[in-house]
Amino acid sequence: MMSFAKDNYKFQYPKSWRLDTLTKWGPELFVFSPLEGESDKFSENVNVSIQNLGGQNIDLTQYKQITDKQVEDLATDGEIFESSIVKTSKGEFFRITYAMTQGKFRLKITTVCLISDDRAYLATFSSELDKYDNYKKIGEQILSSFSLIK
Repeated sequence: MMSFAKDNYKFQYPKSWRLDTLTKWGPELFVFSPLEGESDKFSENVNVSIQNLGGQNIDLTQYKQITDKQVEDLATDGEIFESSIVKTSKGEFFRITYAMTQGKFRLKITTVCLISDDRAYLATFSSELDKYDNYKKIGEQILSSFSLIK
C-alpha cells in the first residue's frame, strides 16, 4: 500500500492504483483502479473532498440528514442501502452507501465523512454496481485508512 498525506488528512491506497491530484471537477484528488481491459469503461475510484461548513454549525447528525435528502431528491434513481453515524475508539463519523445512475453507469457509492474545525472531510469509493463486490474489500481498506491529522 502507498500512503498519502495532505494538510489535515491521510489515507492508504494500492500501489497498482493511480493517484491524480490535478483534478478539475472539485474533489481534492482521485485514486483510480486499473482498467480491467479494453471493454472496461469505468475505473473504480476513491476521491477526497473537503467542504467548508464555516458558520453553519453542522454536526454529523445534521450532515447525515442533509446527505440522505440529497440522495433521495437529487441522485438519479438514488437508492440508499446504509446511512449511519458510526462510533469507534478513534471517534465518530458518518457513513452512507447508495446506488445511483450517472450517465450510462449504474454506480454503488460509499462515503465516509469526518467533521473537524468547520470542515467536512469526505472519502468516497465509487464502483460500477455489478462490480462493487469485487472491489469492496480494497475500497473498504482505503476508506478505513482515511483519517484526520491532528
